[in-house]
Amino acid sequence: MAGVRGEKLLTASDLAALCEVDLKTIHNWVDRGRIAHFRTPGRHLRFRAADVAEFLRAWGYSVPRELARASAKSGLVVGSKDTLAHVTRALGDMMPLRDVKHPYDALVLAGSDPPDVFIVDAKAAAADVDVAHWMEALERACRDARFVVLSDEASGLPAFATRVGRTDAQGLRTLLVPEPVAPVAAPPGAVAAAANANEPAGAAQPVEELPPRAAGGSSR
Repeated sequence: MAGVRGEKLLTASDLAALCEVDLKTIHNWVDRGRIAHFRTPGRHLRFRAADVAEFLRAWGYSVPRELARASAKSGLVVGSKDTLAHVTRALGDMMPLRDVKHPYDALVLAGSDPPDVFIVDAKAAAADVDVAHWMEALERACRDARFVVLSDEASGLPAFATRVGRTDAQGLRTLLVPEPVAPVAAPPGAVAAAANANEPAGAAQPVEELPPRAAGGSSR
């Protein structure tokens, strides 16, 4: 897996500091496929911010706000200025947003610079296109994208789209902005015990015996 130019990358030392474990534990997690990663031409480990944020959430760690912001997916708002203002208020600065007023402009961007999430004002789009057919064309062009439709009507939408009320700011935020997971209080030594087992805190232990934690480790 290769990194993308301009995205935030973390080192093994960065991840070790976030999880309060040593570098040997990070390398063991990598070897066991616990977290997505790639290596530089010099064989140094690097982690995408989005993968680290997903890993932290999955294992019950707190996700720092800066990391959550850096790992945010991009969104394209299809609708009026009022639609963009509503979405911006709902999501704050947690998702980079672009906007287009006409649905056909979204098709152009889908081919040249696709977003991770399409946020569509169904009422505005319906004035110019058949919304269901148009969204199906977008989905064919962007198989990995997510589709959120702002609409008070549940009928007539493709099965792959998720509907949120047109004025439901909280529902939109809950859907697109994962809340940071609060750290779970643990007995003294619980984090160290998890690190000694070379597993993330809270992970179920495999049946096979694991090697003991090694103090210090290579920072590659």
